[in-house]
Amino acid sequence: MNELAELQLENANLWILVLDFETLECEEVIASDFSREGCRVQSKKLKILDKHIGLRVAGFEKMIKGRVTQILDEEVVVSFEFNEDTTSEKRKERRRPVAISARVSSNGGSAAAIKCEIVDASLSGCRLSSDALYTLPDEISLKITGIDLPVQGRIMWRGAGVAGVRLLWEFSGKIDLSNNAIKSQRELNDEAQSEKLNKRKSRSEFGVKRRN
Repeated sequence: MNELAELQLENANLWILVLDFETLECEEVIASDFSREGCRVQSKKLKILDKHIGLRVAGFEKMIKGRVTQILDEEVVVSFEFNEDTTSEKRKERRRPVAISARVSSNGGSAAAIKCEIVDASLSGCRLSSDALYTLPDEISLKITGIDLPVQGRIMWRGAGVAGVRLLWEFSGKIDLSNNAIKSQRELNDEAQSEKLNKRKSRSEFGVKRRN
């Protein structure tokens, strides 16, 4: 039996992190009605049909890739996508100007991380700006502000103080979704109470600072 069904998450409301691939902005939101096909997300920022997003759910080591398939009054319906072929997406996607602080290091972490700024972004890549990018190898690890998981990348081209990076996102597959457990709402509430007792209300369970 589907583990998600066993957990009876149809009526559960869970805090998750949602990543907008077009802007690389991360938002902590409430999601509900989980199934192997998708879920509902309470957000006013994601109301664009066919928008691709990443969902960071407690209990999963990787993000779940999703697509907005329906727009409602206070939420959107998201369908999970497990197809690894992104060729058609790359033809349609476009870079959007952003200004996001990040830290980049070699993939193996052998050298100190370099502060940089992401100046444009899309689902498959981004452009970095820093005077120290020339010291990095082609294979890199990128820590983006607001995302608790580092993203592996490959530098495809370099210029004066800039570099183009292909982002190598790792997404959960169908097997991951059926074999992992999502924390129940009761567990999340217990953790929230524990956070209050420990005076750590400013951070979410993902270790990311919550916006006031």
